[in-house]
Formats: sequence, C-alpha cells, structure tokens
Amino acid sequence: MRLLNLSLLGLALFTATSFATPPRTWDAIFNAEGQGEYESAPIVGQVRFYKYEYYGEKQPVSFAVKDDHYDFVVYGVMKVPADTVENKRFYGVCNKTREAWISYIGKPQTFGKEDLQVNIKGVDIACDDELYALKDLKIKFKNAAAQKYWTANFERSEKSRRDKLAEFRIAEQEHFSEVKRNSGFVKDSRDGQMYRTIKIDGRTWLAQNVNYNIPGESWCYDDKDNFCARSGRLYSLEGARKACPKGFHLPRDREWQDMLTGLTGCYDGVQKCEAFASKLKARTGWQGGGGTDEYGFTAFGSGRREVVGRGHRYVEMGEYTAFWSSQNGRNSTIWIWVLGRMGDNMVRELAPNAGNGYSVRCIDGD
Repeated sequence: MRLLNLSLLGLALFTATSFATPPRTWDAIFNAEGQGEYESAPIVGQVRFYKYEYYGEKQPVSFAVKDDHYDFVVYGVMKVPADTVENKRFYGVCNKTREAWISYIGKPQTFGKEDLQVNIKGVDIACDDELYALKDLKIKFKNAAAQKYWTANFERSEKSRRDKLAEFRIAEQEHFSEVKRNSGFVKDSRDGQMYRTIKIDGRTWLAQNVNYNIPGESWCYDDKDNFCARSGRLYSLEGARKACPKGFHLPRDREWQDMLTGLTGCYDGVQKCEAFASKLKARTGWQGGGGTDEYGFTAFGSGRREVVGRGHRYVEMGEYTAFWSSQNGRNSTIWIWVLGRMGDNMVRELAPNAGNGYSVRCIDGD
C-alpha cells in the first residue's frame, strides 16, 4: 500500500492546482453535486483515430454513440502515453471494446419524436478496462432540434467546465493506472481471466470482482455483458461458494473485518471508525462520481439482483454494491458487506435472501 502514496500525492497536487477548492465529485464542477449520472452507451461503427501528437501525448478521436437516449457524434482528444500507443495494439483494443461512458445531469428531453439526453457534461471512451476522458469535447446531435438546444445552452457557456471535468477525470484515470502498475495479477485457470490483486496485512485479495460464469447461479446486471466486463458477475450464495479461482476462497466474515481494520488502522468496529468508504470505491461507476480508490480496492457500484416472488429484478447500479462472505465455522449466519452511494463506511448486514445476486471478492488460501 505504501507504493500508492506518490500517486496520491500527484493526484492531490494536480487537483489543487486545477481548482481553488478541489471538488468532491465531478458534478460539483457544475454546481450540482449529487445530481450527476454516469452510464455507458455503445459506440456504433468504428472509432476513428487521427494523427497522434507525441508532445503532450494527445490522440484526437471521433466516434458515434447511439442508444435509447443518445444519438450523436463526438470529437475530442484523449491523453494516451506514447508507450501505450506503440506497444499494446491500442487502436484495435478500443475498436473491439466500442463503449463510451457519459457524464450527464437531469432527465432526457423531448425533441420531436425522440427523447434525448442533451445535458451532457463529459464523455470517456473505454479501451478494454481503461477509461480515457476526452478534452476539447465537441458534440454533434443528429436531431436538429436537439443540436439547436445544445448550441444555445451548453456548447460555449459550459466549455471551460467540461474542460475541468476532463482534467478531473484524467487525474483519476492516471491514479488508477498507477494503482494497477503497483498491483499483482492472478490467472483463473478455469477460463483464463486475469484478476488484479493487492496485499493487505500479508494477505492477498482480488482487487476486482469475480467474473466467472456459473450457469443459473450468476448473472450480468440487466443481463448485459458490458456490465460483467466492467464490474464482474452477481452471484447467489451457492454461486459465490464456487466463484473463486484456485488458490483463493470466499472471505469469511472475520476476514472481511480483518481486511477493513488492516486498511484503516481502526480497531473499534467499522461502525465507529472514521469515514473510509470513499477510499474503497472506484473513481467511476458510481452515480454522481465515485471515490478516491486510495487503497486500490476499486469497488464499483455494481448493484444487485433481487429475487421477487417467482421472478427477479436488477436494482441500484451505480448506487450500491455488496459482497458475499462465508460463514464462520459452524455459524449458519451469512453476512454481506455493503457500500452505498452516500454512505461513509462499509457496513455489515444480514443477507436477506440466499438467492439474491451480489458481487464476490476472494482472499488467498483454498
């Protein structure tokens, strides 16, 4: 964990020089803290890349986004390290992922026969599991009325704030890259997936949610593969018991408590410790922004799958995440460990239903 200190110092210096008062979340830049939303949308067609500028590591890019409430073409500039462009077949990876993440405030508006989200504050592009914020953002809506509204209300008047949001995102993303560089990795021999790991008090934890498919006992949020790729699968208790790769197991309740005290240095019980939830949360994937991910634990707001009568529903993506634990010894009580969008701590709750779907992290040891 000490290896993260330099990157955190760099992040603090970056934000301190960018903003007189560093914002807690991205939507604070727009004086709307707590109202912002952040969600993915598919890129249609190819991502177009233009001439890369090595000085400044600038990569101009354009692509089209189309989904239920989005239909526009976007142009912007990514900040991409030169070695990434040169050594990792970067362009092909971005065109394979073809996913944008959009920051916006408010509900869609009606333009003719279309309900479109026009109050867009920022756009990130996903390339595999990396996100890149777009600076110098330009948007062209296909709906002429929506374009007119955008031009009149947002195009020029909020340009400086959109640039600040891009700087805010870039600082977050660079910190995440530093966390990844200081992490270990483990390969799941069952399906070849790689997981990032971190050391906490001498124990090795997966620093990503498990994404191993157990038919009938695991699901992607809303049954969409892109959510599994971003934040793993949701498991029933039975599925959670089978989810961990060889050499790891589902953490016992005691091991969750030890992990939290190891990170925080607080031994008074998690309910009495100072607020630390934001340090566990990923910087993206939470409505209204995210956390600082100071520990490299990278908890996304992955939501849950609830059993309702004979059916089910998916709820609280971006607002909630919970992790299964296994029982301690012969104790049959099953606890989940929960993070909420507005909560200051990670809390321990009784699992309401063994068939509900929650996320899984694993700790070393069979």
